[in-house]
Amino acid sequence: MTNFFTKSISRQLSISIGAVLLILLTLCAIFIRRSVDNSLQQVSIQYLDMTSARYGESTEKILSNEFSIAKTLQASIEGFEDIPKNNRRDYINNLLKHTLELNPGLVDAYCIFKSNMLDGRDAEFANYDDTYDETGRLIPYWTNDGKEIACCALTDYEGSFWYEEPMKANRGILIEPNLYEVGGKEIWVCGVAFPIHNRQNQTVGMLGVDMSLDALSALLKDAQIFQNGYLSLTSHTGTIAVTKDESLEGQPNPDYTNSTTGSMFTQAATNLTPFGYPAKDNGVSVIKVYKPLTVEGAKEVWYLGVTVPDNEVGAAAARIRAIVMIIFAFTLIIVIGLAYLIIRRVVKEMNKGVAAMKNIAQGDGDLTVRMNVKNQNELGQMYTYFNKTIEKIQDSIRQVKDVSEQMTHHGQELGDNMNDTAASANEITSNIESVNRQVQMQGTNVQDAATSMQRITSSVNDLIATIQSQSSSVIESSSAIEEMVANIQSVTSILNKNSGTISELEKSTDAGRTNIDGTVQATLKIQEQSKILLEASSVIQNIASQTNLLAMNAAIEAAHAGESGKGFSVVADEIRKLAEDSNNQGKKITTNLKEVSESIDQVAESAKHMQEIFNQIFEYIQKVSQQETTILHAMQEQSEGGSQVLTAMKQINDITVHVKEGGDIMQSETLQAAEKMDNLSRLTEEITCSMEEMSIGIESINKSMNNVNELTHQNSENLASLGNAVRKFKV
Repeated sequence: MTNFFTKSISRQLSISIGAVLLILLTLCAIFIRRSVDNSLQQVSIQYLDMTSARYGESTEKILSNEFSIAKTLQASIEGFEDIPKNNRRDYINNLLKHTLELNPGLVDAYCIFKSNMLDGRDAEFANYDDTYDETGRLIPYWTNDGKEIACCALTDYEGSFWYEEPMKANRGILIEPNLYEVGGKEIWVCGVAFPIHNRQNQTVGMLGVDMSLDALSALLKDAQIFQNGYLSLTSHTGTIAVTKDESLEGQPNPDYTNSTTGSMFTQAATNLTPFGYPAKDNGVSVIKVYKPLTVEGAKEVWYLGVTVPDNEVGAAAARIRAIVMIIFAFTLIIVIGLAYLIIRRVVKEMNKGVAAMKNIAQGDGDLTVRMNVKNQNELGQMYTYFNKTIEKIQDSIRQVKDVSEQMTHHGQELGDNMNDTAASANEITSNIESVNRQVQMQGTNVQDAATSMQRITSSVNDLIATIQSQSSSVIESSSAIEEMVANIQSVTSILNKNSGTISELEKSTDAGRTNIDGTVQATLKIQEQSKILLEASSVIQNIASQTNLLAMNAAIEAAHAGESGKGFSVVADEIRKLAEDSNNQGKKITTNLKEVSESIDQVAESAKHMQEIFNQIFEYIQKVSQQETTILHAMQEQSEGGSQVLTAMKQINDITVHVKEGGDIMQSETLQAAEKMDNLSRLTEEITCSMEEMSIGIESINKSMNNVNELTHQNSENLASLGNAVRKFKV
C-alpha cells in the first residue's frame, strides 16, 4: 500500500491536492450551510412577523370598525334625554334597526336600560309585546339573518359578562367569541359592548353589537402561509375564535394555559410585542408566532397567530444546501481531474530526465546525451542545469583520460629514476656520518666558553640593576619632594586667602551682632507697646459696655414716652447693636493682641538667644584668625626647607645618571659578547642537530626511496586501471 503512494509522484501530488481541496470544500460547505441556515431562519422569522403584522392590521381594522359602530351608537343613544319621553323607546329601536341596515356585517344590535332610567314608564310596557318582558324595561334585541331584520326581547342577561362588565368598567369592551343562533342558524360572533350614560354621567344601561366572524374567518383561512401554514385568532381570555380546524373554534387555546408559553401571552398583553416559539401541532414540529391586537378604547388584547411547519421553513435552506453540495462535488472532481492531467504531464517530462540518468548510471555511460529544453519553467531550468552538469562531467572525464595517459608514461620514467637515486643516497649517508663526529667535538668547546660568558653577563646585570634601583629611588624622591613643595605653596596661598576671608567674616559678624542688638531693643519696645494696645482694647470694651447700658436706658425712656419716643427707640436700638458689635470686635482685638504679644515674646526670646550665639561666633572667628596666622608662618618655613632638599636631590640624581650611563655601556658590550657566544653555541648545536637529522633523514630517505619505488610500481598499475575505467565513458 505504501509503495502505491510513494512510487509515483503524480499519485502523491494528486492525492495530496485532492485531500486538501476536499478539506477546504468541506469547511466551506459547513460555513455556507450555517450561514444559509441562519440567514434563511432570520428571513423566515421576518416573513412570519410581517405576515402576522399584515393580517393583524386587517383584523384590527375589522374589530376597530365594529368598535367604532358601537361607540357611535353609544353617542346617539346617550342623547335620549333630548327626546320626549313618549318617543324615546321608538327612537332607540329605530337607532338599533338603522345600525343593522347600514352595517350588513353585524348580526345583532341590542341595549338594556336599568329599571325606570329611560322614561320612568317601565310599568306601562310590562309584557307589552314580544320585545318586552314582565319588567317593562327597554331590552330590544335586533337581529339580521341576511333576509330580514327582526326584534325580540333579550333574555338571560342578568349576571352575564357582556351585561355586567361594560357598566362596571364604565368603558367599551370586546366580548370573546360566542356561538349564537341567528335566524335558525348557529354562527360564531364577536361582540362589543358600551355603557350608556345620562346627562349626570350616571350609568343607566348598556348597548352592544355582534359581528359575524365569517368575514374575518374567510380572511384568515384563505391566507397562504408557505404550503401548510395557517392563521388563527385567540381572544383575550384564550378562546380560539378562528383557526384552520373548525372543531377547535370556541375551545381554549392550550398554549394560552400552558405554564411555559402562557407567560408569553401575559407579557405580550403588557408590552404589545410579537413573540414566537417552537411547538408541536398534531405531532408535527411547527413554529408559532403571535401578534397582540388592540382596539383603540378597549383594554382587551387579542392575538393573531401564524403556525408554519418547521420543515417548510427550512425547505429553502435544504435546497440551497443540496445545490451547494452538488457544486462542491463537481468542483472537487473537475479540479482533481485537471490537477492529475497537469501533474501527469509534468511527471512525463521528468521521466525523460530519469531515463537519461539511468542510461548514464546503468547503460554505456554516454555523456554526450542532452535533454531537449522546450520551455523555461522550473522543469526546463532543471534540464538546462542538467545539460550543463553533464557537459562539465564530460570535460572532466576527458581531462582525466588525457592526464591518465600522461601519468602512466611519467610513472615509468619515475621508476627508472628512483633506482639511480637510491644508489646516490647510500653514498651521501657515509659522508654525513664522518662530518657529524667532527661537529660534536667543536660543540663541546663552544659550550664551555659560553658558560664563562654567562657568568660575566650575570655580574654586569646585577650591577646595572642596582644602579637602576638607585636612580629610580632618587627620581621618585625628587618627584615626592617637588609635589610636597608645590602642596606647601598651595596651602600657603590658601591660608593667605583664608586670612582675608576671616577678616571679612569677623567684620560681618560684628555688624550682625550690632544688628541683633538693635533687633532685641526694637522687640522689647514692641512688647511694651502691645501691652498698651491691650489696655486700649479693654477701654474700648468698657466704652462699648457703657454705650450698651446707655442705649438700654434710652430704650426704656423711649418706651415710657410712648408714641413720641418711637423714633428715639429705633435710634437707641441701633446704638445698642453698634455697642454690641464694638464689644465683640474689642474682644476679638484683645484675643488677637494676646496672640501677637505671645508671638512677640517668642521673637524676643529668639533674638536674645541669637545675640548670645553671635557673640560666641565672633569669639570663635577671632580664635580661628590667630590659628591661621600661626599655620601660615609654619608653612612658609616648610616651603623654604623643601626647596633646599629639592636642590640636593637634583645633584644626587645627576651623579646617578652618569653612573648609570657607564653601566649601560659595559652591559651592552657584555651582552654583545654573550650574544655572539650564544650564536656560536646555537649554530654549533644546530649543525650537530642538523647532521644528526641528516643522518636520520638519509636513513628515512633510503626507506622512503624503497617505499616510493614500490609505490611507483603500484601507481603504474593504478593508472592502468584508471585508464580502463575512463575508457568506459563515451565522451
